[in-house]
Amino acid sequence: MKSIRIIFICFALICFVAPSALMLGGFKNENRENRPLANLPKLITKDGLNTGFAAGLDEFTNDHFALREYLVTAFNAADIALLNDFNGTNTVIGKNGFVYFAETVDDYLGINQLTEEQIDSIAAYLADISADMEKKGVKFAFMTAPNKAAIYPEYMPGYLAVTSNARNIDMLTGKLKELGVGCVDAKKLLTEAKDERTLYYERDSHWNNFGAMLVYNEIAEQFGLESFDPYTYTTVVDRTGDLNNFVYPSIEYPEERIVYPDFHSYSSKRPINLERDKKIETVSEVNDVTMLVYHDSFCRSLQPFFSQSVGKLHMMSYFPYNLENVDELKPDIFMIELAERNLDKLYEHVKTLGY
Repeated sequence: MKSIRIIFICFALICFVAPSALMLGGFKNENRENRPLANLPKLITKDGLNTGFAAGLDEFTNDHFALREYLVTAFNAADIALLNDFNGTNTVIGKNGFVYFAETVDDYLGINQLTEEQIDSIAAYLADISADMEKKGVKFAFMTAPNKAAIYPEYMPGYLAVTSNARNIDMLTGKLKELGVGCVDAKKLLTEAKDERTLYYERDSHWNNFGAMLVYNEIAEQFGLESFDPYTYTTVVDRTGDLNNFVYPSIEYPEERIVYPDFHSYSSKRPINLERDKKIETVSEVNDVTMLVYHDSFCRSLQPFFSQSVGKLHMMSYFPYNLENVDELKPDIFMIELAERNLDKLYEHVKTLGY
């Protein structure tokens, strides 16, 4: 018994000491999470003593301690193996290998949703944009990109108690249709198509390229753009999703990625980095249509299709939206895409505008 205690103590000391020693030696982890890691805080700033230094140092240490990815992976793997589930800070482990973004659970459960009055405020804001675009001769549409749980609720863990409350995405889509505002109903489209083929990655919060193509074709139909054949593709297994890196950051989990051919050629002023670029501009000779898109991460997979279907494409991931860009760029098509999980943020912005 004494020898077991000694072995355990030695093991614990190694676990605590080794990361610290490696950090002091300059060891750096590879960041595979879809977020920026904390920076080392300064004790003295231009404003004097940094009173938040201790908290900042704690955040920095938590993000950068050596072997973090391996230790987090080992802990989460043990948690899942012993408890058959892992409900971590950023993820929820579902069935059949599906992993969900924890921030979307409230939407799935139907709790902490916006009120009808708040939805009306968002709809009024979008209706005003639509009316303004109509005066300018610009085609407009709004699209809510559905959370993965909205399309695949059957793989969510059974212990979560779902309510019958109205969901933000359904309330807003219904209200926009009622007001006659251009609206792409991606949830309806993907729900009806999900038996054809998997539309979202197992360990990512986003739709895959097949789902993106179906959504693009729906957008193209509304705006009178060329649609593309969703079944003309090849596949490679090389994509590790953002949610996998939250749960198993030291283990690659490549999933099938659908690759579409270039239906038309296009170019950009500089190489496109969808993870980094807040603004993307492309040109092609397919037509003389100019398109402006305000978007979040869901629209990244739509960019190649947009770029091949319009003469000029401007994609911007800034929020809140700067509508002055419409007057500057003079688009023929203006579209706003926002993830379901962020509709509450849109309301907070709309509220500041007096809606």
